[in-house]
Amino acid sequence: MVPRLAGALIPRVPQLAEELVAVARERDVRYFADVPVAEIRRSVCEHALGFLRYAVDVSASQAELLAVPETWGRCRAQEGVAMESILRMYRLGTQFLWEKLFDEARAQSPEALQRLLDESALVWEVLDSYSSALVEGYRAAQSEASRRDSARRDALFDALVEGRGAEPTVAAEASTVFGLPGRGRFVVVAVDARADAAGPVRFPALPAHCVQAVWRLRADRTVGVVELRRMPMARFVDQLSAGLAGRRAGLSSEVDALAQLAGAFQCAETTLRTLPPGAAGVAAFDDRLLEAFVVTSPQVAERLAQRTLGGLLACVPDERRLLLDTLNSWFHCGCSAAKAAEELHCHRNTVLNRLRRIEALTGAPLDDDRHRLACRMALVAVHTLPQATARRPEAGTA
Repeated sequence: MVPRLAGALIPRVPQLAEELVAVARERDVRYFADVPVAEIRRSVCEHALGFLRYAVDVSASQAELLAVPETWGRCRAQEGVAMESILRMYRLGTQFLWEKLFDEARAQSPEALQRLLDESALVWEVLDSYSSALVEGYRAAQSEASRRDSARRDALFDALVEGRGAEPTVAAEASTVFGLPGRGRFVVVAVDARADAAGPVRFPALPAHCVQAVWRLRADRTVGVVELRRMPMARFVDQLSAGLAGRRAGLSSEVDALAQLAGAFQCAETTLRTLPPGAAGVAAFDDRLLEAFVVTSPQVAERLAQRTLGGLLACVPDERRLLLDTLNSWFHCGCSAAKAAEELHCHRNTVLNRLRRIEALTGAPLDDDRHRLACRMALVAVHTLPQATARRPEAGTA
């Protein structure tokens, strides 16, 4: 019965579409504020005709029959029409078509009306399939738009950190998409995002009224471009440290233009490399300039450590660690053996004996200014590149 009733309504589709549009306008459906009336008429005609054809032959190819609602769903999503507005119009259309089928059956005979009621499940199944196809088309278009938008944002971010911020088109798009001005107080953050790091990177919650932050996952790094506005750098470091607890992160020095972000990105990457493997915390480039020298010239730094510390690096691990800690503490305490002894919890003479042992192993006195400076830089190299500066056995030794 349902196929026969639907077939009887097919020739009347243009008239039915006009009636439905009139009813929808009377009920002040918001759909009319989002879509031109002519477009609504065309859509209603195609939907009604497709639905009735589907009801006439439910054994036909669903993919072909449901292409109409799926296509219109995509179209409406691309136009930015709200899903709620579409579904309200759809519910009204569903009710309208059911009433027309009901009227047609009643006009034929009481038996036809009863059979329609008996077969109503088929009608609602068809209508449900139609509305589901519409929603799927809408969501598919939204997903595609989201992927395109994400790809566009990623490409724009890459352009900024690769040095194209000076290009007017890139700067204008950065302003539109990210809300970043052409000039300001910019820093770049590089966060270790390897799989073996401390779980997935969670972007720090930074106050939107203070800073504008844009984040992007690149290879094994999560990179952020941040415009600090009026936030002091020290406060930003504190908030970043709290938000990235358990992770390694490097922070560039400030730059004042999008055109300088490429250099800032390299500084952030360099700063991250100055943190020893397994360490956690946020390091600022301007606070680790000596370490930056080391990681940007690792071969020179390694050679400096080997030539300066000499035999000290060849000591057994426990003695090596003890002597390096003593030398580091002595420098930290202004080259005062007494203060170093307090810091190391030992006697002053113990510190002096260790210093003499260091002089013997390095082959130079610690009161030599050049040797002292070389020792301090060698310590930075040892702490920053622990594996590279470990003493290797000489050729021919076991």
